[in-house]
Amino acid sequence: MNASYHHGDLKTVLLAFAREQLERASLDGLSMREMAKAVGVSHTAAYRHFQDKRALLEAVAVQGFEEMVAAGRTAEDTAPSDARAKLKSLGLAYVRFGLRHPRRLAHMFNAVSNPQATAELMHVGAQLFELLFQLVREGQQQEVFRGDDARQMTHACWAMVHGLSSLLSISILQTPEVDLNAQMLSAGQSLEVFLDGLCTKRVKI
Repeated sequence: MNASYHHGDLKTVLLAFAREQLERASLDGLSMREMAKAVGVSHTAAYRHFQDKRALLEAVAVQGFEEMVAAGRTAEDTAPSDARAKLKSLGLAYVRFGLRHPRRLAHMFNAVSNPQATAELMHVGAQLFELLFQLVREGQQQEVFRGDDARQMTHACWAMVHGLSSLLSISILQTPEVDLNAQMLSAGQSLEVFLDGLCTKRVKI
């Protein structure tokens, strides 16, 4: 066993391995024992960090949502000050994550919809909704967005960006060498159409 594992980074190593395997194909056929062996530790060492395989996979999902929330906040902070520009920037950050990690995105939402999902996973998933919701409310306060029910509008925003991520990622899974920039350009154009419907008047940015 590598001595560095004694300093508490085995959990990080296992998470990284699980993410890598998930992106390549699937973890369905791998047991905790096999994953522990792959990273060079005993299965008993792995179980000190994760109770079972389900706990490890849920931790992968939590980490994914944390990354998405962080990317969303960065996108919002670096966008122009109006709510439409911020919402588009956040939407593109969501799509970019989905195109770069299509299998992980699917896994995240499978995990959070599981009746056995932990409070931690539910909480970090809700943070993503809250980011979108606050931008919708900000846009309504600026009188940029329509004054409809903010939660329903947020659901529509989430459905739009998640749908774009899922649909555009199909070509990436089928043809890995597909141009990511072209896919992002297509996503941006689609978001413009959606935002036109969300706004009180059309304002191209």
